[in-house]
Amino acid sequence: MHRKGIFALGLFPTLLSARELHSRRSVICSFSTAASNGNTCQSFAGAWGLTLDQFVSLNPGLSCPNLVAGHSYCVVGTVSTVTTTSTTSSSTPPVTTSTTLSDSTKTASTTTAAKPGNGITTPTPIQPDMVSNCDAFYFVKKGDTCTKIASQYKLSLSDFQTWNPKVGSDCTGLWANTYACVSVIGYSPPPTSTLSSGNGIQTPTPTQPGIVNNCAKFQFIQNGDTCANVASKNGISLERFLQWNPQAGSDCAGLWANAYACVGIISYSLKSYYHTDCTGDVHNTVSIVDGSNGMCIDTGCAVGSVDVALGGLCPRGQVQLSYWENPGCIGKWFGYGYMSRGQCHKMWTEGWKFKSLHLRCTREQDDCVNQKTCTYDPEPPNNLC
Repeated sequence: MHRKGIFALGLFPTLLSARELHSRRSVICSFSTAASNGNTCQSFAGAWGLTLDQFVSLNPGLSCPNLVAGHSYCVVGTVSTVTTTSTTSSSTPPVTTSTTLSDSTKTASTTTAAKPGNGITTPTPIQPDMVSNCDAFYFVKKGDTCTKIASQYKLSLSDFQTWNPKVGSDCTGLWANTYACVSVIGYSPPPTSTLSSGNGIQTPTPTQPGIVNNCAKFQFIQNGDTCANVASKNGISLERFLQWNPQAGSDCAGLWANAYACVGIISYSLKSYYHTDCTGDVHNTVSIVDGSNGMCIDTGCAVGSVDVALGGLCPRGQVQLSYWENPGCIGKWFGYGYMSRGQCHKMWTEGWKFKSLHLRCTREQDDCVNQKTCTYDPEPPNNLC
């Protein structure tokens, strides 16, 4: 805690003799906090590194020694006293004395105002020496770290430190209860995802070093995350998590914060074609995540065949196809079909009597038709498209 005193004196010769002295005090409070049961003016002031006189000056009209529990009292602010001297025909310019009271984790400044020159409304108080072209702000709370804030806003730590230079390389200069800069005018964040070639999965960046190339589901690692809690959160075993993120290491010492880890891999991938022999134009390419309940794709009577990639995790290489009357895999259901990985499969009715297709990885003997627990709708008499 510390106190700073700033004195600005306007001293001019008095033109005529003074008759009366007028004083006016104003307080600009930058931070206030509530008192608890049993707090007194003396104890409350001491807890914030203030003398009793300083505390009273920040709270005009205060009745000591006792404070009202739950009531907020100013502990950081600027106290200004303006003194004017009246004369018979002219006056001496006012003498202004300002005292700014602050502590090591809070700063005092004026109320919120538009920052001159850039049109951005800047909240106060702000981190010391924050850049002047900031256009997005975060209110720093006790316990926050530079890494945590940078991670929350998907920033590099170096960008955050550049925009808030007084935090320092070790972040010991980060002030609580002030605003930090988390973006500047003209800043464009780097792309958060790119299409990973070959598997049709949008892969976010950056990723953990050595991540498997068939990853299909990702988790952004926050500071403080562990391999075990990330695996548990995503319903996978720690063993599988370490297989997919091998450089994390058996002790998880190599898990990087602020990077994406793999928490699910591709069960199988396929391409759908307009033609019935897996040639010509491709309708779409999809990849199904292991452990999911599959995926619905709308065909619009435009898919005549599908080709499943040879690699994958399906039991016995089987992929189940479920035919539906309407887009979104709703309406009448026309039963199942099955196909093997690495083979072209011609669509039922060559694709004309269904508008969507649900795909999942399962064994034929386990479906409800074979288990005699469900029945499907009869084939429609006419094409649906």
